Amino acid sequence: MNNKKAYIILFILVATELIGFGLIIPVLPQISKQFTSSGALMGILLSAYSFSQFFAAPFLGQLSDKFGRKPVLIFSKIGTIASYIILAHAQTYWMILISRALDGFTGGNIAVARAYLSDITDEKNRSKAMAIIGIAFGTGFIIGPAIGGICYSISNNFSISGYIGAFLSTVSLLITQVFLKEPTNKLKTASKHFIKNIKNISAPALYILFTYLVSMIIFSGFETSFSVYTENKFGFNESKNSTLFFLIGLAAFFIQGSFTKLSIRPINKAINVALICIGIGLISTNIIQSMVPSLAMLILLLFGISILNTHLPAELSTLSDHRGFILGVYESIGSIARIIGPLIIFSSLFNYLDIIYIVLGSVAIGTLLMNQMIRYLNAP
Repeated sequence: MNNKKAYIILFILVATELIGFGLIIPVLPQISKQFTSSGALMGILLSAYSFSQFFAAPFLGQLSDKFGRKPVLIFSKIGTIASYIILAHAQTYWMILISRALDGFTGGNIAVARAYLSDITDEKNRSKAMAIIGIAFGTGFIIGPAIGGICYSISNNFSISGYIGAFLSTVSLLITQVFLKEPTNKLKTASKHFIKNIKNISAPALYILFTYLVSMIIFSGFETSFSVYTENKFGFNESKNSTLFFLIGLAAFFIQGSFTKLSIRPINKAINVALICIGIGLISTNIIQSMVPSLAMLILLLFGISILNTHLPAELSTLSDHRGFILGVYESIGSIARIIGPLIIFSSLFNYLDIIYIVLGSVAIGTLLMNQMIRYLNAP
């Protein structure tokens, strides 16, 4: 099986997974009003996907090390289809919560997709291959909120969007089953000792995981608060937010697909460039009051996140023989971040929307300065 064919299949698989994550984002204010949910309950709803993924990703990654990538991808996609069907019939807050939790558990297959790409590429081309996952994220970010906003405005529930998600995932499942082949050069070094694998994570790997944790806390805080932020600052309704998320996703798609295919070395340089872009992009968005210039500064945020999403997993895959496991930990760290980010936003910063992205951008700059200080102190 040639790599281009595998890239296309994995792109479809991950994109259909991320569509589900984005379905409810543009209509959060409407969900809150419909179910009279508090800010804390909304934070829990947003965190459910990631909380489930936190437990599932390393587990599914290690299973793929042992039993193969394709069987785990098939199993997890079946769970995604079930979650969409539950969402289609959701009439209460708790049904939506169950749907997102199930989708999050099966969403651990993103780590397996990354491991598959690591198996079929060498170190020189791995960053470019990892861009496929980033492009799939961008596509899901485009389609998910767009479907969610449009369908919710038509039916005032999730029935249409749920069935569309189930259909797309079923197509993905069939394509994966028929056309995706198990990689022949997968490392056969899987360990049965989960705790031992955790203890053996190296210092360079921990540095990458820490950077990913902070950056995803920032981005998830932005992503899950943005529809509320634009409603408060610019008076956007669900239709305008859906359009805005579509445009943001479109920009992320082109950025991930074009610029971040370029390899930035060493990894420390890539991280520094990314954090600067994230910090400046968020702070500028918050400070600038005019709508178009304010939203345009988000290009810097998207560029920084795209650099990290391309380079961090590629570098991490070279630091362990247990690729499925270590990339599962990577996704698990991202899941923790996507739990922390919404909870912080909706429990602490929710009432301070006028400075919310100044705070998040300052965290990015602060992380950069801390990393530089640590490197200076540890220099010979």
